[in-house]
Amino acid sequence: MSIEGAKHVGERGESEIAELVNRELPKTSVTGYIFIMNMIFKRRSVRDFLPGPVEKEKIERILRAAFEAPSAHNRRPWEFLVVTEQEKREAIAGMSPWAKMCPSAAAVIACCADLKKGDPEYETGGASEDALWEQDLSAATENALLQITEEGLGGVWLGWYPDGDKVKAFRDYFKLPAHIVPVALVALGYPARESRPRDRYDPEKVHWESWN
Repeated sequence: MSIEGAKHVGERGESEIAELVNRELPKTSVTGYIFIMNMIFKRRSVRDFLPGPVEKEKIERILRAAFEAPSAHNRRPWEFLVVTEQEKREAIAGMSPWAKMCPSAAAVIACCADLKKGDPEYETGGASEDALWEQDLSAATENALLQITEEGLGGVWLGWYPDGDKVKAFRDYFKLPAHIVPVALVALGYPARESRPRDRYDPEKVHWESWN
């Protein structure tokens, strides 16, 4: 598959997504709902990428989406490190057995937490129970993945924190300050193959009003 073909790879899944949405929504709701559901149902973890770069404007839109994530107390403790250079992506691959796709990805975005913003007790040497930066960064990472899908790209979430070895390796290589924690990495690029949307809703895992 060419990159040009990959840009349109999701179009053939539109009817499948519309069918999933139409199962539960009245017709009047579908028009406003389908855009979001497109991204949600089409998003898949993609580890195989076509060679070649991703346009800078697409990466910027992905970052803009990440910045729109919800944040506890509106602290917005996120910082993002974008890595496109081949040598650096290869170095990341050497930090974790789960990061082997990074050299073939077009870019890697490190979603990092600034503990000075995310933890009100950080600078006094404590750790606040009100520090919810892990949740904040998780929301930002998911936003990025959804926008990656909307851009016709593929991506995969690589958990980094709280693995101390991976955090240290990344921090040392990229010279991160002590208060910056790489929480998750996202490898992205044009997908090498198409991923079909799936409906994974499981009513057995939904509990109404009480557990039983």
